[in-house]
Amino acid sequence: MKQRTVHTVGIIGVGPRGLSVLERIVENARDRVDTPIVINLFEPWNFGSGDVWRTDQSPDLIMNIVSSQITAFADDSVQISGPVRYGPSLYEWSVKLAAGDISGTYGAEVIAEAADVHENTYCRRSFYGHYLEWAYRELVRNRPATIDIREHRCKVVSVLDTDSGGQLVTGDGGQAVEVDELVLATGHGAVGLSAAEQRLRSFADGVGGLFQPPANPADVDLDRIAPGQRILVRGLGLSFFDYMSLLTAGRGGRYERHDGTLRYLPSGKEPHIVCGSRRGVPLHGRADNEKGDRRYEPKVLTEAHIDKLRSNAGPDGALDFRRDCWPLVAKEVETVYYTRLVEIREGKEAADEFSTLYTFLPWSCDSEGVVLRKFDVPEEQYWDWSRVAQPWTGTDIASSRSWTEFLMSYLAADVFEARQGNISSAVKSALDVLRDIRNEMRYVMKNGGIEGSSYQNDVEGWFNSLHAFLSLGPPWSRIEELMALIDCGVVEVAGPRFSVEFDEAEGVFVGRSAVPDDVHRSTVLIDARLPKVDLARTSNSILVHLKEQQQVKHFTVRTASAGEYITGGVAVTERPFRVIRSDGSIHAKRYVFGVPTEGVNWVTETGIRPHVNSITVGDSDSIARAVLGLSA
Repeated sequence: MKQRTVHTVGIIGVGPRGLSVLERIVENARDRVDTPIVINLFEPWNFGSGDVWRTDQSPDLIMNIVSSQITAFADDSVQISGPVRYGPSLYEWSVKLAAGDISGTYGAEVIAEAADVHENTYCRRSFYGHYLEWAYRELVRNRPATIDIREHRCKVVSVLDTDSGGQLVTGDGGQAVEVDELVLATGHGAVGLSAAEQRLRSFADGVGGLFQPPANPADVDLDRIAPGQRILVRGLGLSFFDYMSLLTAGRGGRYERHDGTLRYLPSGKEPHIVCGSRRGVPLHGRADNEKGDRRYEPKVLTEAHIDKLRSNAGPDGALDFRRDCWPLVAKEVETVYYTRLVEIREGKEAADEFSTLYTFLPWSCDSEGVVLRKFDVPEEQYWDWSRVAQPWTGTDIASSRSWTEFLMSYLAADVFEARQGNISSAVKSALDVLRDIRNEMRYVMKNGGIEGSSYQNDVEGWFNSLHAFLSLGPPWSRIEELMALIDCGVVEVAGPRFSVEFDEAEGVFVGRSAVPDDVHRSTVLIDARLPKVDLARTSNSILVHLKEQQQVKHFTVRTASAGEYITGGVAVTERPFRVIRSDGSIHAKRYVFGVPTEGVNWVTETGIRPHVNSITVGDSDSIARAVLGLSA
């Protein structure tokens, strides 16, 4: 690194990813950099927790990952060039907090939650926010004397290159700071309304109704929805469960268990919620964790195998997802499922023999059936991806009554499997594989690893939705709560292929599904889906500015027909993710990390998981070392 009087760094956004970059800068600089470093942090919310994990949000909002599988620190499993300094996971921090070994002032409610946390607890999001803010304070307190950290509680609105080679960062309060190196870790940003959403908004405004576009439910003013009011909710993903909780338990309702069945006792302040989605059923409930902080290690979807496929794929190495990658993903899932089935029926020795015979057979070949028959796996238990993706049949949607009967049976079965655990249940152990192999999936996807038309049609158009449905769901307790809310009449789940339009003559939104006569009317529509990453529509102030200055561009993926598919993500280089300008040039000292790069990278919103070689930590370490001028 070139010796200077002071080396200045800026980090825009100090939620989990900005915090990880800060942690990596501090640890890489500790014994390796003698030059004084000034790190300027720009964050309008609290440092460490940012917006999504802020500590003042509703206690009814919970995480969908257990406390032992989330951390803010690197560990020895991560393949990085920088040093590792131990830091506790959320679970380990909770134990210390409950024992009085964590410094800081915390309210009685936070201490009480810490005392109740075990390694498989799904904590409140606000509780995780307290952990992140503690981690930030610890970094500041334990930083080496050569590092000065300066906080700027503001939203950045512009960045301009200076004649001296620096970057002038300006906040919304007018404050301006010049830095040498700049990292953008802005996380989920709001996006402007699409043309279709604008029409829905205009209609709602015209009839005195309400249209709520995709947003973080914690940020939405739900007081506008009156008790008893019928509302339509589009989407059955994680945001739906947040809205469900905020509009029920968040309004004073209570759950009680009677003879093993969960019941909901309304407060009378709830609206009547009619919800639905194209698939018709909510995301799979997350199973009880039996793995601790371990993960399933893939057998066929390995980096070596992926590299071999790339070497045979032509000059650019781009793969076709359905042809090259999906068979490997499917094979991993099905092998775990069948191995567990055999173990349940015949014991571990037979399961080991089955795995040896089955694992490396080509996916969907005749020999797989031979092995399944050898171990007497009943045909009715064969894994069927089409049935997994669409669990209902034409008979199930023949009438509202048959749909409700199917739905409640389906939800009860999902809860039953989830309560067995992610090892004991054959189904849930298989689905958990999709979480465990994300490192390898990211390796497949990164930087245009999938050919453009295949990425558009197979990844974005099909697999991402399937992956979310099967592996990104809420704790199973949320599914059980949904059943209780259906039972007491507070929630009504419309049939599959749910769509919503507006009727100008009636002055209402109208929701319809594939179930005959399944029609619902309301003046309120909530779109319970996360905003899609889209540089074209972003309303993030700094990305808007950089786009206007032609300092960022869309990431595009080359197609086999010599065309390009334009993703919604920001174009960056491979690690350390330097920004690519509109003219194709690379800004050597500006980096974008995390969610805004979705498309270049894959499933960028997931956190740091300990002891599984977290790619997020590897990414942040590469940025930190580039910022410090250290080799990777």
